[in-house]
Amino acid sequence: MSTYGLQGVLNWPQARSVAQSAAHPLSAAPARLDEATGSRLARDLVTVLDDPPVDSAAVDGYAVCGEGPWRVDDLEVLTPGWACIVRARMPLPRHADAVLTEASAHVEKHADGSVLVIARDPLNGLPDESARPDLGEGILRAASISAAGHALVPAGSPVTPAVVSLAAARGLDGLDIVRPPVVGTVVLGSSLLDHGLPRQGRVRDALGAAIPAFVGALGARGNPAVRAPDTLDLLTAEIDDADVDVLITTGSTAPGPDNHLREVLRDLNVRWLVDGVSVTPGSSMLLVRLVDGRFLVGLPGDPTAALAGLVTLVTPLLSSLCDAPRVDRRRTAVLLEDAPPADYADDTALVPVLLTSSSAGTMARPLPMSGSDGQVGWARADAIAVLPPGAGFRGDVAELLDVHGRDLPALP
Repeated sequence: MSTYGLQGVLNWPQARSVAQSAAHPLSAAPARLDEATGSRLARDLVTVLDDPPVDSAAVDGYAVCGEGPWRVDDLEVLTPGWACIVRARMPLPRHADAVLTEASAHVEKHADGSVLVIARDPLNGLPDESARPDLGEGILRAASISAAGHALVPAGSPVTPAVVSLAAARGLDGLDIVRPPVVGTVVLGSSLLDHGLPRQGRVRDALGAAIPAFVGALGARGNPAVRAPDTLDLLTAEIDDADVDVLITTGSTAPGPDNHLREVLRDLNVRWLVDGVSVTPGSSMLLVRLVDGRFLVGLPGDPTAALAGLVTLVTPLLSSLCDAPRVDRRRTAVLLEDAPPADYADDTALVPVLLTSSSAGTMARPLPMSGSDGQVGWARADAIAVLPPGAGFRGDVAELLDVHGRDLPALP
């Protein structure tokens, strides 16, 4: 890659590793059930009460006491010769010996309104006054499913709608989650349009809506993008005032007198982590830690280069902040065609691909990765192929990321 004006250029694996190791999971925080989905559990989801909390019916039928036949009434305490109707998971009356299932019960209704239940012989199915269920049959004993404090879902698991449903069913109103990082976006440049068709030599802002959506898919909370002219004072104020964990800027990353981002960052005495990456597209991306601990990611203004920057730096940074699990081995695919070449011989190429699978394995068809056609390629992609220097020819095996830059685990 061209390294003009860049300091400490890293290769692509190094840049990803720096971004991932630079951050630590954010602190645990309580969250209502309706706002916890998409985060990760900071602590095990445990049962609050014994399940079931008291002896309960395992099936629909009749709770019985003593020998049959049994007279049926709505009772809280049973005595020998009496029964009451119960439904599955319903607490049993005291002194219930067993639950006679509906299928095993013969019911007689008398003219005086009384109801008598007789058990059926298990062999011939005929009513038999001497038949009775075994002691404890049809009863779920207290805590037989799980005792209070039993871990249902371990810490670190994603909070899915099913986890929320389970927590609500167990009587919880909230969960302790790893606090999702808040991400702000500043679109630099006064000539970009925020709506309508390109006109009068001005182009649309292609990133202001895309970046909050991208980080949201990774479990972060993406604030709406703000726009700011690329001036020293305004850029400094935007960085100082941003109440976020990660601030993403677009544009002004290429070294030069008209781009002020690097000058502002030097004035703010930041710690430089990444200043340039040997990658096509997006080589002039950067990552710094501000003195107050916040992170700033500078993305190039070109949309495809910015997407490559999101995949390279933002995804691993947010995965650490969100405490996302890491993948030991990435999924691979065989290239069906030559991929578009990287800009420089020492660049890693990030190439959008379409995937097909067969008994022979997974195959990838490269799509355009730069320019206006590159935006189409990234939009159509099933995955992103990571092609190290010297790779990218038909028949090469490429490691894959998903379209949000997350590692795809290898197929078993």
